Amino acid sequence: MRTAAEGDVGPVLARLSDPHPETPTRLFVAADAHLSPTGSGTWKVFHRTERRLRTAVSIADDLTVDAFVLLGDLTRDGRESEYAVADEVLSGLSVPLVAVPGNHDVPKKWDDYVAPAAAEFGSRYGIGPYPFHVRVGGVDLLCVDTASADGRLTHTHEGELSAATLDWLRRTVERVDTPVVVAHHTLFHPRDHVGPFPDGDFYQLRNAGALREILAAHGGVLALSGHLHLPTTTARDGVREVVAPSTCSFPPAGLLVDCGPDGTTIRLVPLTGARGMAEAYVRADAGNAHGQGVAAYADQGLLSDLPQVDERVDAVGADVPGGLRWR
Repeated sequence: MRTAAEGDVGPVLARLSDPHPETPTRLFVAADAHLSPTGSGTWKVFHRTERRLRTAVSIADDLTVDAFVLLGDLTRDGRESEYAVADEVLSGLSVPLVAVPGNHDVPKKWDDYVAPAAAEFGSRYGIGPYPFHVRVGGVDLLCVDTASADGRLTHTHEGELSAATLDWLRRTVERVDTPVVVAHHTLFHPRDHVGPFPDGDFYQLRNAGALREILAAHGGVLALSGHLHLPTTTARDGVREVVAPSTCSFPPAGLLVDCGPDGTTIRLVPLTGARGMAEAYVRADAGNAHGQGVAAYADQGLLSDLPQVDERVDAVGADVPGGLRWR
């Protein structure tokens, strides 16, 4: 199984001014594992899902992080056999686990089985029912459920935050020291991050605007999201979002987030070598519209033109798509 040494964790995706806690804090962030014990193929490379998440767990332990943060879509479709694999893989963690559910983890009306509700997911992999706040090192993780909206999203893969959650966020960001929002669905449309991107089967956060307004009013809040399956970042009106790559699809990777008094550095952590990367790229390029969009973005320099942003040297850049190098 691949491991990562301290100096071999991958390229810098972003250097940010915020958060900048007095207490140095390190997080390993993983998203969209889509674990399946029986699946094979597709742009999500189902037959590699377990191996990739195991590698992420191993690397997180090697890097002595303060927490392993999982941004949803842990399972392929919320079946108990998939959760059983997840339980076994995640039991290998020697660091705290903080997780939010994704749209594939919660009940859907078309299921012929009973997937766990978001509250059960929270009790199984998080701290408790959503939303919740947990202090990790010097940062305050504000974990929300965008996947079910208190059980109302059984008929769609779109996301939504309940009114109660929005109210909780409005109050909580004001009372904690270093808020970091942890969610599955993204605050910004893919085109805000990477430019041209097919709508295809990409399902958005219905009330993303309301969330952005809350974060903009506070200022300096980092939002960590998954769902999009590619590593990218953008900012607008003082709201900064960093999207984690999927652990299974191209590029199979996680994020190492180092926060400290000088700001935050976010690095890509590959979960496979050149052959695994090539397989994931080929499958994305031959996949559905979403997978093809990810492959096309890679063709524009996803893995070569890094960091995407360095706020410590850039004088401008707010309103510039995150897929561009802001220099």
